[in-house]
Amino acid sequence: MKYSDILRKSIIESDLSLAQITRRLEKKGVNIDKSYLSKLQNGKINPAGERINDAISEVLGIDKLELKVAAYREKIPKDVLEKLIL
Repeated sequence: MKYSDILRKSIIESDLSLAQITRRLEKKGVNIDKSYLSKLQNGKINPAGERINDAISEVLGIDKLELKVAAYREKIPKDVLEKLIL
């Protein structure tokens, strides 16, 4: 599953607004705005870094490793990813 799909599904299931999520992230020391979160869930920008993903995972109850793997899969160049799979 793609990073944005995992994120979007988790946001919907959380019943939290993007503003509520960003406020919870702020309490964990991660300051992002709801437009950034929206772009992440819609796949309009590359997946977030580890620190942000860890905080998002905690707030939304996502398995941290699942979100990290999805993020790395999209960040790693295709030829490198193919070599890793072999």
